[in-house]
Amino acid sequence: MLEKEKLLQEAENAIKWIKEYVETVGAKGVVVGNSGGKDSATVIAMSTKALGADKVLAVSMPCNSIKEDLEDARIVAEAFDVRFLEVNLNNTYNELEEEINSSLNLIDKELNKEAKVNIKPRLRMTSLYGIARKFRIFSNWNRKSL
Repeated sequence: MLEKEKLLQEAENAIKWIKEYVETVGAKGVVVGNSGGKDSATVIAMSTKALGADKVLAVSMPCNSIKEDLEDARIVAEAFDVRFLEVNLNNTYNELEEEINSSLNLIDKELNKEAKVNIKPRLRMTSLYGIARKFRIFSNWNRKSL
C-alpha cells in the first residue's frame, strides 16, 4: 500500500501528465466515458483539476444498463461541474445483436455470452471517438489531423 505522501505525489503526477499531454497534442479538452463509477469519477476529477471543468465532457452511454448507473453518472458530472451528455446505445446494441444473430442462424446458433462480452465496450469506444472528433477535444489525434 502506498504511503499518503507517495499517493498524493502519484496523483499530482497523473494530473500533470493529463495537462501536458492535452497541451502537447493541441486538443481543446477531453471526453470521458462516465459510468458513474469510481474509475470514471476519478478520471473526471483528475481531468477537471488538470484542465478546468469547462474542458471536460462526461459522456454516459447506457446500453441495456440499470437506471441507477445513469443517475450516478449525472451525480458525478454535477459534482465536478462538467458538461454531461447522454448517448443511449440500447437500440444500437439490440439491432446489432439481432443482425448478427440473424446472420449466424444461417450457419449455426446465435451469439453466446462470451461472444457478446466486448460488443458494449466497443460501441461505447466508437461513440467517444465520434464525439471527441466532432468537438476536437480527443487527445489521440495530432495537430495535423485536427
